[in-house]
Amino acid sequence: MILENVLEHAVRTPNAVAIVDDTRTLSYRELTYGANLFVDHLRTLAPRETFGDKVGLLIPPTAAFAVAFGGCRWDARVALPLNYLLKPEELAAIVQDAGLKILFTIKPLLPLAEAVAASVGQENLKVVAMESLTFERPNLGAMASLAASPEALRKLVKPFPGREPHDTAVIMYTSGTSGTPKGVMLTNENLESDARLSCEHARFTEKTVFLGVLPMFHTLGLMGCFLIPAMLGSKVVYQARFSPPAVFQAVQEHQIEVLILVPTMYAVLAHAKSAHGDSLKPVKIALSGGEALPVALMEQFEAKFGIKLMEGFGLTETSPIVAINLPWAHKAGAVGKTIPGVEAKTVDEEGRDLPRGADGGELYLRGPMVMKGYYGKPEQTAEVITPEGWFKTGDIARIDAEGFLFITGRKKDMIIMAGEKVFPREIEDALKQHPA
Repeated sequence: MILENVLEHAVRTPNAVAIVDDTRTLSYRELTYGANLFVDHLRTLAPRETFGDKVGLLIPPTAAFAVAFGGCRWDARVALPLNYLLKPEELAAIVQDAGLKILFTIKPLLPLAEAVAASVGQENLKVVAMESLTFERPNLGAMASLAASPEALRKLVKPFPGREPHDTAVIMYTSGTSGTPKGVMLTNENLESDARLSCEHARFTEKTVFLGVLPMFHTLGLMGCFLIPAMLGSKVVYQARFSPPAVFQAVQEHQIEVLILVPTMYAVLAHAKSAHGDSLKPVKIALSGGEALPVALMEQFEAKFGIKLMEGFGLTETSPIVAINLPWAHKAGAVGKTIPGVEAKTVDEEGRDLPRGADGGELYLRGPMVMKGYYGKPEQTAEVITPEGWFKTGDIARIDAEGFLFITGRKKDMIIMAGEKVFPREIEDALKQHPA
């Protein structure tokens, strides 16, 4: 559905801006055409019968990532975004676990990619720099002239591949709490349902402008800063490196309405020397995810910019968005109400359902956004997904009478003190209230 939507945007509003990054601007027509050209390169450089269906992407938030990811999906390949902040040996372990044989990157990250290839054996991993590929635009003029003829424009691009809802679309590697990298297999249905239902919940529209600075190797970055805007036909402004002055400039220049960042980034913005009260004035929603949002930071950010931070919750295994606080529906200390389609409950140590409002239960989730499983790890998959389809998150939570979700800790982090259960987050929140 997301690919179909991108093509519809290219047909209906061919010159609408899809992506602005540090060096270029792509319209929806150019994004569609670029993804099709990437398919040509992919089929030439990495025939499926030799290289398999998985394609590694070691690329920061840029138009290059969008084109490569779109091309992978257009050719029904499994995209595998990789963490360029890892060491070569850590990436090599992921490459070997996934059986990855081709990796696309950009020139600044080429030394890292080549070090990974050297670690696994040059003959086992082909590395390709996006800058080495030719993305000529000989047909853009023709596409512009065909814009008035939707059927002719559709014929100019490749037909969509056969895709089933439960086919794996992307593999995202996460260490979770075990420290051992696991490949989370997310399906077409996982990604498309989470994108659609998140937009419904947050009331995002085609006119919503997003900032894309979160890395795409995190599901929050992939979903919030690429898949959701692409599905809507919205504009997203990418920045390969996080810089407060650059964020402030982009927000003002492009009238960015939605920020999706992690708490650490919001803290840096709040304390930046270049920050002033109107630096983020166009922003309507500032969503925080990836880690717990300290109450003290929420207060500092609102005092500085007049914007309430909205905490959300999700996991790589849930595509990732599960719950979001929003300006019209939020509660202090909560991570919001679950998006449509998500079933949530808490259970005790024996797996028995707990009533609403009960403390100390493990959060179980079920819905179309729950992963297919861990790649090559059926036993670990069976440990976290029940026969009834419930995903055991490992998070300790409470769901109140109004349906707001509160995350109070991790099951493995629980401390027994004087017979009472204590979770680190409670202690951390108390410490962060202290002026020192």
